Amino acid sequence: MAHVVSLFRYPIKGFEGERLDCVPLEYGKGFPGDRAVAITRSGTAAGAAPYQQLTTNPALVHFLPGKSLGAATLHERQPVPRGDLLTDPELLAEFFGAQSRVVHRNDCLGHWDFDDSALSIINVRTVQALSTLMGVTIDPMRFRGNIYIDAEPFSEFGWLGKGVDFGQSRLSIIRPIKRCRATSVNPQTGEVDMNIPAQLNRHFGHMYCGVYAQVEQAGSLQSGDRISSTQAHYGERLAIAAKVPRAPALTTWPRPAEVVEIVEEAPGIRSVWLRDPLAMLGSLDSFVAGQHVAVHHLTTDGTWRRYTVSGIEDDRLRITVKQGSGAGSQAIHALKTGQWLHLTGPSGPVTFGLDAPANLFITAGIGITPTITKLTALVQARYPHPVRVVHTVKCSDDLALWDEVTKLVGQLSQGAIALHVTEGNSEIEGAINYRPDISALVTDAAERGAAIHVCGPEGFQGQIKNSVVQADAVDRLHMDSFATPDSPVEMRKIPECGPFQVTFSRSGVTASWQPTDGTLLSFAEAKGMVLPAHCRAGICQTCECAVLDGKIIPLIDAGSAKSGYALMCASVPGTDISIDC
Repeated sequence: MAHVVSLFRYPIKGFEGERLDCVPLEYGKGFPGDRAVAITRSGTAAGAAPYQQLTTNPALVHFLPGKSLGAATLHERQPVPRGDLLTDPELLAEFFGAQSRVVHRNDCLGHWDFDDSALSIINVRTVQALSTLMGVTIDPMRFRGNIYIDAEPFSEFGWLGKGVDFGQSRLSIIRPIKRCRATSVNPQTGEVDMNIPAQLNRHFGHMYCGVYAQVEQAGSLQSGDRISSTQAHYGERLAIAAKVPRAPALTTWPRPAEVVEIVEEAPGIRSVWLRDPLAMLGSLDSFVAGQHVAVHHLTTDGTWRRYTVSGIEDDRLRITVKQGSGAGSQAIHALKTGQWLHLTGPSGPVTFGLDAPANLFITAGIGITPTITKLTALVQARYPHPVRVVHTVKCSDDLALWDEVTKLVGQLSQGAIALHVTEGNSEIEGAINYRPDISALVTDAAERGAAIHVCGPEGFQGQIKNSVVQADAVDRLHMDSFATPDSPVEMRKIPECGPFQVTFSRSGVTASWQPTDGTLLSFAEAKGMVLPAHCRAGICQTCECAVLDGKIIPLIDAGSAKSGYALMCASVPGTDISIDC
């Protein structure tokens, strides 16, 4: 039975927490005294970034919050501390700068990063699952939760939008919590000793751990209280949570998705239709043909895979998967209607547009899947130019979605289609019993200025890429990959170089950088700038800035980083540089 393990509040934002035995919960409020005090970094309390927090100052673990006559206190973690930083401006300035100020909030909502997030819930078994995969022990206190629970791993994401009873009280689960660099800080030593956002992304396919909640029904809460999901839904809470300033995009939220239909397309190939509960809030609105979704927690250890979206209808999306020996495809082929998965996306690079004078699709096997949505978009736009689809399979049993492709091509004014079956005699009318001439196809497409779309096995894609290079058409090549990517989890050591002049063009700040200044993001923040940033691990791309002049040195191998841009949290100058921020 799911139950509450422990309760914590954090009287001063960013500093050590305080364990509680019992908490009275009131409607719309958080834990009394939680994050009631904050210390600013720049003399203003507008937003979360100006506050002292572990994300930007891991040394906060060396201070000890306390109480005196009911008021919060803060001392150095020393045998004989010099005084209370909250009441001694000179001591506060010594540690946190002359512009630092103490800011109080007494409305039981606290100095949260988001105004609607009054409570945070951490599932210790989800943390344990990550610990097992990493082979290390992770202290759940890294996640600074209010309510620590023991429940099935990842089950907390299935509560999104629902009412959940915690003892006598009822909470609505409003948003998953995207983790930042603060979780990489050892809460005992202050050392940045493991890259938690990157590890979450590597093992679970997203950077979320825990959920935010609001109190819907008052009551007392204590350790050991049972937890049970209810039939109550709080759609209006989700709608608000999705629009809160700086909240992560809906497409990135791990959310429950119901399996509503399964179609066996061919032997060992099935399509699964999933209903997205956030579609009504716009989670599918930004979809671009050819993008993928990630399906998470397919096994108890958190297995996840990416699959190209092969169809979208209203609040449903389709993935089409060939059965193999891997845990992901095995799990997909074991699904039944009515089951629930966890989903993120759609996402991925934009590999499709309507401005090309022609389009060539060269695909093989299950690589036909991204072609479906791209052809659908061309049909809907009444695309007037030539479109050619060349698909290859070993035998007829490998052919999936072909009737759909044929129908779509038939609706185009200049559509052409060819099916190559390379082994045995095909009973499909019009099938060609030999491999296509890749070089001739690519050469013709290059002469037409066509966009070239490719999806298939790795060797197949490599052959086509070589032909495209020879035809000098790389700028028009769009390759859709089957692979579920790995994530970098460690940054390279900052090289001994410099000093270099760094100019932040929009801010009008120019300063000399040296290796001890750290990443460009740390350097900018040390100069008083507040830049968009989240994971601080080179993953989320929130801190991406254009490099106007000079060269940067990336500290990770980030294949998703755009040419001419710097991931500020994972880059340092390689020369004097000018950055567009």
